[in-house]
Amino acid sequence: MATQSVRRSQFITTYGPGAILEGAQGPRIIPTLDQSGLFDNRRPVEFEITDLRLSQALLNGAGILRLPSNAELGRPDADSIYDTKRFPAWSLCVKHGLLYHKTRDDNRACPRCDPLPDKYEAWRQAQRQAIRFVRACPDGHLDDVDWVGIIEHRHDNCSPSYLYWRGGGGALRHVSVECPNCGASMNLGIAYSREWRCSGRFPEQGSPRPGCDKPSKIIQRGAANLRIPELQTALTIPPRSTRLHRLLEMTVVRAVLLTQPIHNKEELVIALKKLIKNGLLNEAVLIEIQSHSDDAIRAAIQDTIEGSLPDTLQTLRLQEFEALQYAAAPAAPPQPSLTPGAPPQFEVVRTQVRALVQPNGHILRITPVNRLRVVMVQTGYRRLDPLLGNPVDCIYQDDQGRNWYPGVELFGEGVFVDLVPGNQEAGSLDHFPLRGAAADTWFDAWLAPDQFEQRFHAEERDQLHPVFVWWHTFSHRLINALAVDSGYSSAAVRERVFVHIDQDSGEASGGVLLYTAQPGGDGTLGGLAALVPEFERVISTAFRNLEACSNDPLCGEERFGPGKYNGSACYACALISETSCEHRNMRLDRNLLLDNLP
Repeated sequence: MATQSVRRSQFITTYGPGAILEGAQGPRIIPTLDQSGLFDNRRPVEFEITDLRLSQALLNGAGILRLPSNAELGRPDADSIYDTKRFPAWSLCVKHGLLYHKTRDDNRACPRCDPLPDKYEAWRQAQRQAIRFVRACPDGHLDDVDWVGIIEHRHDNCSPSYLYWRGGGGALRHVSVECPNCGASMNLGIAYSREWRCSGRFPEQGSPRPGCDKPSKIIQRGAANLRIPELQTALTIPPRSTRLHRLLEMTVVRAVLLTQPIHNKEELVIALKKLIKNGLLNEAVLIEIQSHSDDAIRAAIQDTIEGSLPDTLQTLRLQEFEALQYAAAPAAPPQPSLTPGAPPQFEVVRTQVRALVQPNGHILRITPVNRLRVVMVQTGYRRLDPLLGNPVDCIYQDDQGRNWYPGVELFGEGVFVDLVPGNQEAGSLDHFPLRGAAADTWFDAWLAPDQFEQRFHAEERDQLHPVFVWWHTFSHRLINALAVDSGYSSAAVRERVFVHIDQDSGEASGGVLLYTAQPGGDGTLGGLAALVPEFERVISTAFRNLEACSNDPLCGEERFGPGKYNGSACYACALISETSCEHRNMRLDRNLLLDNLP
């Protein structure tokens, strides 16, 4: 059986259950975790990623699991460990112009082609010739196009096993699908533009088709909007920013802490030995916990049991924003590592923080985040429309009834940029007043989004605030500027935009974390944080030629208004790679930034 390698981080950001994987032997669909075969002989808790803030705020207490590697499962690198399924089932033989559906277990693929050496090669041939069109609906259903059904047949009993594929060229309207029995046909361009009945099928879950009342559309299987992953991310912030906290937050360990009176290292070790005896915990975890001092364990237990946890996305983001501002404040004490011989998972060296006075008198604070940890979870996906479509969960339930989501743990570095608070306190709402027609229009949209025909999820309303748009646009300009000097491409640098808004007064503050991270190890090589001593040049590059765009005057004259998601923004001036922007390149306005330079 042919195999294809996929990075674990790539599975979360790009693929996942319900995605079509293009392989050397043709397309395959990735099934749900319960049908993958990954956990037939292993328990999900063995591959747990711990992040209590993310689990409690956004996952309803569900756990996070990483995909195991071949080495962790004790399998050779060439072995396949995640089963996939053939999809789509219809194939196109370009030699004979036949669209066929192979169902017989014989040595023929295309009905007109010569027989193949055996039935296995016939199935492989049919898979390699898979048609590039499928159908999908906004509720997440996916199926083969009903090729026989889209034709208005002249005979009631027409049900051919293959169809003629007539025409060709660069346009769909030049192609027609014809029935070999009655001669009726359907133009592919017309079929592509029409809506069709949805079968209600989730091919990644199996064969049942419960039905669906939503219309489906014919779409190419490689289209970017065929599967839009729903991602949630969280930064690891103090006080839960050490490896010891990660160990105590493991499901089985935290369950012991919550149900038994454990106050010190000795009591914890006794309880964990019982878990090891019952086969619920790996002995390596106990050995690592024992390497910590009693004081460190006492403090970490208190953080794990009593620490406040966010209950919404806004609260989670606000905690991260305040932690970054606090870490940059000159009066804040240092955060030592509680892990012997290892660095913390969140580190800011305050002596490296810089305050840069800008031409209009405002002060930008540049904070290097030398170490950071990011947990990214795929909670589901949407099809066709990222706003109107209903999400399909990627949840997996184990034998004990515990819910899990696939995730990945990333380590890296970053640069946090904000305005120096006027009162030097984290969380103060003192962004300088934003003026101009663009700022006024965005503020009106934040006050009354319905009047501006804005479609968004409930937690995204604050993205209409002009302070968010200002920081988001500034972030994109900085990412493009960093690509010149950091050694990272703009697609490798991610953003995390923060905004704190008083819902009554409309006053706000904001900031942006630009970071790069990778799975495993200690992350990246420091090329991003090392630019802080020369960040004046980066900011100068970001603001250079802001008033001009190669697409002007069309771009510069664009204004935000009802039914629009951006103001003046295009790929020449403000849009960046989808891998870098966590807001789908929406809520950007170059004119707003130009009217309010710092």
